[in-house]
Amino acid sequence: MTIKKEFDYIIIGQGLAGSILGYTLLKKNKSVLIIDSNEENASSKVAAGIFNPITGRKMVKTWLADQLFPFLHQFYKEMEKELETSFFHPTNMYFPFATQEKQNDWLLVQSNKYYKDYIVKFHEKGLYNQFVKAEFGGMEVTQAGYLDIPKMLKALRIYLNKKSNLINEKVLASDFIFESETIKWKDYKGKKLILCDGIWGLSSAFFPFLDFRPVKGEVLTVDFEQNHFRHVVNRNGWILPINNATQYKFGATYNNREVNSAPSAEGKNQLVERLENLVNLPYTIQEHKAGIRPATYDRRPFIGLHPENNMLGIFNGLGAKGVSLAPFLARHFVEFLHNEAPLMQEIDIVRSYHRFNKKQSHS
Repeated sequence: MTIKKEFDYIIIGQGLAGSILGYTLLKKNKSVLIIDSNEENASSKVAAGIFNPITGRKMVKTWLADQLFPFLHQFYKEMEKELETSFFHPTNMYFPFATQEKQNDWLLVQSNKYYKDYIVKFHEKGLYNQFVKAEFGGMEVTQAGYLDIPKMLKALRIYLNKKSNLINEKVLASDFIFESETIKWKDYKGKKLILCDGIWGLSSAFFPFLDFRPVKGEVLTVDFEQNHFRHVVNRNGWILPINNATQYKFGATYNNREVNSAPSAEGKNQLVERLENLVNLPYTIQEHKAGIRPATYDRRPFIGLHPENNMLGIFNGLGAKGVSLAPFLARHFVEFLHNEAPLMQEIDIVRSYHRFNKKQSHS
């Protein structure tokens, strides 16, 4: 078999962002080569993969929810079919209220048309009362669930390898040669180079003006001895059922001070305290992991082409909401790349480029 050497796109990174973008381009009949270092502690392999339309301390509808969620359900189901495996798990989410005030707030908005596609039911007497500490009832939300990201990434690696679209190798910025109309790496050529390799990849060399704000998140895998929950339970931490037995994930912490991928005693203690404030169940901790979320200064992704070199692009900074953001924004970026639609200002890296230059001119 002749191995292809010239591609429309060379993508760096086969985490969640690179995988979804690469798959979207392939479905658009574009030729793609993905180069990935296949590191075990990559953030995509640690993340729980939760998607949830109602988020934050104030429990509001997440940014672009009405566009993101219908699309992601369609996208991941089609992807499962293409890859011939199962990794997408729509699961309703239950928010037990911590206070009477929170219950009253949601009693007022449950009939609001703004939330009509997401709120299933207000449970005045609560769910799982024998296990969950919640005397003020709770709210059930639909269009939520989780993506088994490691399983999806593994299935896509097999898919890409069959097509000779994946190379496992660590690369440096200096490995790439920019010619008049192509980018060259070893014997391979691409019309565009797109970075999807997280915070500490090639971005600092090619996009020094991007202001990433990495956030460490820690997660526990716990065993509750019985299969108690059929929802994702979410209050100051989420309980995620990860199989049909007794194992659950519980997380996650938010730490922007200690940015490394090593599980910490502080993170573990914080998670244990939150878990015991949420449930009155015996449990054993089976695993403790940490990862780094690729967050940004304004909590919006960094997507677009370099303002000074349109052969160089980036699809990065999806943060904790990557599972819900990636499919819709990958399609949007691909439409932009092929002159089908302008790029949304909120995600366009030009915002960061201008911000950086303005700071430089005042320093």
